[in-house]
This record gives sequence, structure tokens and C-alpha cells, in this order.
Amino acid sequence: MGKKKKNIPLSITFEKAHFFHLAGLHYLTDRTTLLYGDRAQLFHKILNGTITAQQLESSKFYPKIKDRIEYLSYLEQIMDSNETVFKYNPRLEAFSAIQADFLLKNEMQSRNIFTFLSNDKASGKYFCRSFFPQINKDYSKGQTNWTLLYKKKIHKSTGEASVLFDKLRA
Repeated sequence: MGKKKKNIPLSITFEKAHFFHLAGLHYLTDRTTLLYGDRAQLFHKILNGTITAQQLESSKFYPKIKDRIEYLSYLEQIMDSNETVFKYNPRLEAFSAIQADFLLKNEMQSRNIFTFLSNDKASGKYFCRSFFPQINKDYSKGQTNWTLLYKKKIHKSTGEASVLFDKLRA
């Protein structure tokens, strides 16, 4: 990404343990027995059907995360898109507890989706800190817009890489 002749490389990684928070499962406080344990293992339990959609949907708090779950299926498409990237300044959001370095704003099905990225100091890579569709507040208001210069996608399982965007060669 670039802005005013300054470039920032941004390498984003997805770990199975991050799914728990991205899906909003931490809000299902009446399902703590079901959702207890290692978060990467919970991800596998959801994938293999040990934890079912019905079990999650039966939570009285599920309506709070229903939209988040629905739009989470678009996360790869959001990451592959070349829409707006902002350097996120949490101080501009007085009532938000989200601590992130970057904000992606994408439109899916006529609705804005916000994806917040934070730096993992240990690896130097970024991860999705939070993810949700816009309800009222536009978190991009007043944030500094950066220009996407180059984007490459690498599938962790296969190592296959593909260039999705290259403004540097244009």
C-alpha cells in the first residue's frame, strides 16, 4: 500500500483460532460449555459438525451475530477485492474498543462490511482483529485512505501464489 511516496507492505495471515472472534462466538455467553477450549479445535469441531449450526442458533444471543456469520462467508472475496484500505486511528472512534492498525471497507450485497487488521508483533504479519457488517456507524469516516499498489494471494495449504492486483506495472 502507498500514500505520499510512502509504501507499507502488509502480509495478512489467517489462523483457525481467529475464527472464534471473527464469527462473534464470544457473544454467545449462554453457550460457554459448548464453546469451551482451544479455539483452533473449536474451528475444527464446527467444520466437522461436532458443533452444529443448530446449537449455535439456539443461543438467545445468536441474533446479535447472525449477520456477522452470514457475511463471514464472503471473507475470502473481501480479501481478494481491491476496495478501500484505511490506516486506522482508533482515537477517532471515541466509543470503540477496537484496537487495529488498518481497516478494510467493502460492499457486499449492498451493505458495508468492516474488516479490522492488527499487527502480530511476533510474526510481523497482520491478522483480522474484527469483522462485521455496518449497522449504523461508518468506521471509515475521518480515517486516512491508502492506495493499494500490489496484492498477491498465497494459499497456505498448497503454497500456490497468484497476483491479484499490480498497479506498479501499470
